[in-house]
Amino acid sequence: MTALAAVGGLLLTASVSHALEPLRYEFVDPPASAAGPARVSENATSVVGTLDVSTLEGDVRYLASPDLQGRRRGTEGNARARVHIVARLRAAGLAPLFGDRFEQQTFPDGPDSTPYAVNVGAIHRAPERDAAWIVLVAHYDHLGVIHGEVHAGADDNASSVALLLALGDALGRTRPALRRHVVLLFADAEEPPDIRTERMGSSWFWRNPPLPAHRLDLALVLDLMGGRASPELRTAGLGEALFVLGTEADPSLAALVRDLTPTARVEPVRLSLPMIEVMPYRPGTRFARSDYHGLREHARRPFLFLTTGRTETYHTSADTPDTLDYDRLGAAARWVTQLAMHAADVEANLGWRDLRADALTDARSLLRLYGAIEASQRVSWLVRRALAADRRVVERLLASWERGVRPTPDTYRALQLASIRVQAALWHPSGWWFALW
Repeated sequence: MTALAAVGGLLLTASVSHALEPLRYEFVDPPASAAGPARVSENATSVVGTLDVSTLEGDVRYLASPDLQGRRRGTEGNARARVHIVARLRAAGLAPLFGDRFEQQTFPDGPDSTPYAVNVGAIHRAPERDAAWIVLVAHYDHLGVIHGEVHAGADDNASSVALLLALGDALGRTRPALRRHVVLLFADAEEPPDIRTERMGSSWFWRNPPLPAHRLDLALVLDLMGGRASPELRTAGLGEALFVLGTEADPSLAALVRDLTPTARVEPVRLSLPMIEVMPYRPGTRFARSDYHGLREHARRPFLFLTTGRTETYHTSADTPDTLDYDRLGAAARWVTQLAMHAADVEANLGWRDLRADALTDARSLLRLYGAIEASQRVSWLVRRALAADRRVVERLLASWERGVRPTPDTYRALQLASIRVQAALWHPSGWWFALW
């Protein structure tokens, strides 16, 4: 969207937003702090110990190479990426997910239509045939070639694909006997114009799962896992942040994350999904940011969304392999592997309820982002002034909630809008027009 279009949308909002109400979230209390030592399973520790992160850069460089032309759905580059992923899964010794095939064609236009997209999947089976299952999801498509420029999609989302391939290698080497099946899904057709539609490869998967949907205990959806933290974020102490969204849906999900052993160069930072899904020009709506869209709409099973966040290269031709932080990606791979293997092995009932938010945790996490604004020399004075006013609002909201005042849809919406503005300013520091929000 251009700056002019955004400003126009904001002006239009002023005249119509009074007719639209904020979504009515159920507000939950922050989970109790971890007490005692980590409780991660022995299998999780074993698999993490065999993880070889040296494969990450090679997989990213192949998937985001100019030869693959951005991996847009339906292109030769997309097909070549798929061949690479299948070959890596075979080499790891994982079983095909869809019967005797690693590929799942999608038919959103009907069974007699031409296949629209192609998902890729593999499985590491638990000893119990009818066991429950978990799934890790990373879309492998990207934007392709736009106005003659290759959008390589190194961070979005070759980084996450490479992470899952390394995890698959570790599973193949270790062959742990887990309580649940572990599925690796590489979804197609996630980028515009398919995002948040039934044409997404993941939407087809959630409606046509190869295992019973009611036995899906957890989905871990990964997007943007290898970006290099900006100097401003590092100064604010967020250079090693891995944002974990979705724990607000049930205390069992927060407990699962708390069980883990700390991982060097990874700080899990919890946020509620509503903090990244609000759009200022569309009150009363929410916009899923990745492949959990169809899961939430159809299967309605527990999930977490994991990301290191957008960088300034997001959806530009500058998102190339040379811009990634491979040490950070390796650290994230270790943490995600531990989480996934623990989730596959822990004796726990994971719950999920939609439309929940943890306002106190969100406000505390948001206040940390303002430190990055203060450290930035690239943010204009107009944006600084607007965000300083926002920060005072967030501080007042947090103080009132800590005194026991319950959040309301209106006060939480104020927090959401402040979140979107500070994220936008960090993403595009020169975007003075964000101050008009």
